[in-house]
Amino acid sequence: MRLLSIQALSKNHRPHRCQNDTIISFDAETGTGYKSSGQNQQHRDMKSHFKSFALGLSLAFVLGSTVKSDAFALLGPVQPWMQASNGVIVAGDIGGPMCLSNEYRWNVPAVTYGFDKSFLDFFGTNGVAAVESAIQILNDLPPASHITLMNYPFKTQQVNYAAQGANLNDLKSETLSLLLEQMGLTKPTRYVFVLKQWDPILATTPSMDQWPEGTIPNYIVQRNFDPQTLGATNYVNHASYTGLISVQGDQQNILISAQNPLNDNPSVADFNLSIGGFYSGLTYDDVGGLAYLLSTNNINYENLLPGIYGVGTNSGSIVNGAWRPGVDKITFSPQPTDSEGTFLALTNTFTDHYLTNGVWQQQQVARVISQPDFVFSANDVGSSASDVIFFTRTGTTNWSDNAVANGNTNGAGPGVIQPHVQIVFNKLGRQFVSLADVSDEQVNEQSQFWGSFDDSTNVPVTYPITQTGVNPTTIIRMWLSFAGKTPRDFTWTATGAAGSQFSLQTSTDLASWVNLFTITNDGSVCTYLNENPTSTTRFYRLAPQ
Repeated sequence: MRLLSIQALSKNHRPHRCQNDTIISFDAETGTGYKSSGQNQQHRDMKSHFKSFALGLSLAFVLGSTVKSDAFALLGPVQPWMQASNGVIVAGDIGGPMCLSNEYRWNVPAVTYGFDKSFLDFFGTNGVAAVESAIQILNDLPPASHITLMNYPFKTQQVNYAAQGANLNDLKSETLSLLLEQMGLTKPTRYVFVLKQWDPILATTPSMDQWPEGTIPNYIVQRNFDPQTLGATNYVNHASYTGLISVQGDQQNILISAQNPLNDNPSVADFNLSIGGFYSGLTYDDVGGLAYLLSTNNINYENLLPGIYGVGTNSGSIVNGAWRPGVDKITFSPQPTDSEGTFLALTNTFTDHYLTNGVWQQQQVARVISQPDFVFSANDVGSSASDVIFFTRTGTTNWSDNAVANGNTNGAGPGVIQPHVQIVFNKLGRQFVSLADVSDEQVNEQSQFWGSFDDSTNVPVTYPITQTGVNPTTIIRMWLSFAGKTPRDFTWTATGAAGSQFSLQTSTDLASWVNLFTITNDGSVCTYLNENPTSTTRFYRLAPQ
């Protein structure tokens, strides 16, 4: 594997815009900027009526400044050039990094959320409180038009050492990252540099200064943008990041790291927590990204969500496709339920703003929400012989692409995020490993669990929550991993009263059995990896205790 250094942008490798993309034009004298298409004159004329971005920056500053800056990244559906072979897409991704103004966003001011029975059975009321505390952080944000970015810190990641010692992953913090993703943000640190197209010269060029003219943006692009200048940058939350090109066979990748390891400030959108880590709130860049998406100065051609209809004087008809500003603020509200927990329909009425012939218009509309826009669940989401899977969630394939309507014929957006979103947390339970080539009858525990904790001295909450009257089913999944072969998995289910115990046992002759480990029936998913078994013949069984 060869590692090549990427330094900060030189004067010959400046931030760029996407081809066929909306651009930001700056007036150095007035300090204002305008969003225009660059695609066809009709769309340029329409956007000339838009309110300006009050950036107070000159074009020269945006392109040439080396002062510290910050960045957010935008999420959208995976594009053909985004492949695993160039490291842009990895397992678990639901989308890829978009160009500036190719953003996807919600265009309604209110969305709902709810918890299904699986979540309530596994996490209980403590879990509900954890998720709602993440939602409250978003609800507490002021409208985008009133956000002052300097009110938000560059780093909110902390460590609870008691939770770290108990191998806990914070449910609230993971929820906060997932919500940012489903609002249109992705990982800015990861996308400081993105390998868009491979050229063998990149494997032989020792430094970025020796790359031929046009390497950026023809081969390497940047997909994170400063909230103040909207220029591409290699900073995230005031910390500078650099990259290394990794070449291994047909796989090329760019590895990102902080230039100063002591100044590493990932955003909440980076999904960068370790065991025992938690976020005290959103970072500067997280809020900056949301402010960009929701800004009333950020105007795209958008359709209303399906099912929206006119009310009052607009009951006869409404304008659907139109140039629309950001909604300024999105509020999350719980979906109502009946006494049995069944979701009830909710009607949300709001004022829709749009632009016609250069004149701002408004119409009263309503949306009937029969099921929550965001549903939180807990389930067995599967497992891997090599990694712990923490969650699954709805992808971006349902997001509406309005590129053509925005004059971005060959582009990848902008577009609208559409419901419904389901976020499924894996029912994390105990995890065991038999060390390779040591003993098939010796196991080491390497468990990770969901938890709730903060910076207080309170004892962390560990999930699952044992609930009275619930007879859970615990799943035990064993992976047999052989060198050079695809791992095989086998599954048992332990059903019975909550708290009953079961042992996974092994034998070579079906007569003498050895206990590998004992688990408690708590409704979780227990995994066991036996890597390179040393026995030629071996049997396993699950026995109640």
